[in-house]
Amino acid sequence: MAFDRYTAVCKPLLYTTTMTRARCYGLMVLVYTIGFLTSLVHITLAGRLSFCQATSINHFFCELPTLLQLSCSDTNINELLQVYNAAFNIMISVVMILVSYAYIFHTVLQIPVGRRRLKVFSTCASHLAAVTIFYAPAFFTYIQHHEASSWDQAKLASACYSILTPTLNPLIYSLRNKEVKGALRRMWGRKLVPLLSCF
Repeated sequence: MAFDRYTAVCKPLLYTTTMTRARCYGLMVLVYTIGFLTSLVHITLAGRLSFCQATSINHFFCELPTLLQLSCSDTNINELLQVYNAAFNIMISVVMILVSYAYIFHTVLQIPVGRRRLKVFSTCASHLAAVTIFYAPAFFTYIQHHEASSWDQAKLASACYSILTPTLNPLIYSLRNKEVKGALRRMWGRKLVPLLSCF
């Protein structure tokens, strides 16, 4: 998405030739292939572990860090791969997003009309908000070393990136729509004004 925004803002005349259907499919296949191969490596390494402790996972869903906690085998290789893999995937993605938005920011500052700048910034701000809401808890979940006291925090972080992000995405992306903004202002005014008049 950052590449799409970069192309749309920085090279608008080349957008249709750059963001072809084949390129979009290629990017999608690349992302899915990396995700599949990463999961395959983790599944293969987790398959060699022995589980002799409790069979109940202290989490909302079966996630790799909680699965490794149940193992009575040596999980150092699994944990090391998990940290390196998460750091690599998250850092590469974040760096690509930040670089593309740095180019966008540079291009937007060269736009003479303030209204166009605001439109571009609002378009990009929604994407950056969604990315931040997803990547911050994911980074927290997979990079840190889990101790007994941090498992509740890990559950909260997992809930943030698995439930909060998909829930907020429609709201974040629809706030660019003038009709949605107007409806929210009217609703906010109807709800807030009667509450303030009570005081």
